[in-house]
Amino acid sequence: MKKRIFAVACAALLLTACGAKSENASESASDSTFETESSKIITDDVFEAASFESAQSSDGAFSEYNLELKGAKENYMAIIRRGEFDDEISVTLENNQYQSSSFVITAPSGYEPFFPYTQAQASTIVNVISNDITDDYIPDIIQFTFYVTQEEIDKGSDLSYSVSRMYTIDENGELREITIKADDSEGADTEKDISDILDQVHLYHTEPDKFIYEMVVDDTNVYDENGELKPIGDRVTLKTLTFDYSVPCFVAGEAEISEDDPLYFGYAYWAAANTEAQYFIMTTFNITDWENYVEKTNDATGSSEYYFKIADSRFKSVDDLLPYLENVFTASTAERIFNDAPQKYCDIDGSLYGIAGDGGMDFTLGTLTFTDVEVSSDRMIFRSRQEKYTEDGDPAGYTDGGNFVITKQPDGSWRVSQYRYPYSNN
Repeated sequence: MKKRIFAVACAALLLTACGAKSENASESASDSTFETESSKIITDDVFEAASFESAQSSDGAFSEYNLELKGAKENYMAIIRRGEFDDEISVTLENNQYQSSSFVITAPSGYEPFFPYTQAQASTIVNVISNDITDDYIPDIIQFTFYVTQEEIDKGSDLSYSVSRMYTIDENGELREITIKADDSEGADTEKDISDILDQVHLYHTEPDKFIYEMVVDDTNVYDENGELKPIGDRVTLKTLTFDYSVPCFVAGEAEISEDDPLYFGYAYWAAANTEAQYFIMTTFNITDWENYVEKTNDATGSSEYYFKIADSRFKSVDDLLPYLENVFTASTAERIFNDAPQKYCDIDGSLYGIAGDGGMDFTLGTLTFTDVEVSSDRMIFRSRQEKYTEDGDPAGYTDGGNFVITKQPDGSWRVSQYRYPYSNN
């Protein structure tokens, strides 16, 4: 009996321009050309009988990975292996009628596929993004990651360290690369250069067919001409991808940020909170002069601490830091973040100084996404889950991401009243 294994892993999103072609070995079928290199053969033979049995052993070097994938029309069993050449990935799909199709995916120029070292790590060869938000039928998104070759590194290439390509299975059982389109001013789809969406490392699954791929926060120009704090929608941009699997493509756009749409309203405040909190947990404000510093003794530990001058015109002294946090956080939450922060600041000779360093990043934690929201007249509570990884970097399911809470203030504005920095050891 064939074992049927289902594997789901959430993906970080890195996209690049690359190519595939598909060709049907059946005499009655015509050739199709895609942007990535891929060859396809359909047979009526039963899928390799021992394949699903043999690949389950975790001993030895990586040989293949078996999983179940949801296509646009039906489910498929898949086997992923090394291709014939070093720059190839072989993917074999079997449908419910036991017909199998084979595809070869070729790495972009200058890159090579990622293959795990051992069979025990076989699941890391691919990321599968499934709709686990609702019961709506959405086909899986399949992501392969490619890394720059040693040859490119040796010659000083400026290629990105890694890139990814996204695929889905269409109604005809074809493994199709997902392209990217953008809405023009009249609402029509236009081709979008994939290079415009490179190096996006977090993909936030917000709706069954929709993702946030980038959160842009402007924390330098937060007040209008009257000195009033700008609405959060004027300070944060949420860049989105909507999955249209009939094409298949992602349609790039931007989310509307308003109280009427609590989900994206909450993500906007969360993005702003992360941007401000990072300077008290993970890094300092800008430092340009690393040669001159002031050594101070920590009264509690007796150890030396080295302070560098902060090169940011917004901040003249420590007194400017709490108002900065209070642009996003309630006064009490801002004070807690400031007082508990491992990142310390002080005034020296009339200027703001800070300790270079960070509070430590927890590399076993991945992308945090909201799972539901509770809305009342003066409060929005967002519950979340966060990807969890082993010390070796293998997916290990999810952990509770905690509650993120924004509270309406007496003047009608909103502030973050409950928060944790998502990637810190603290």
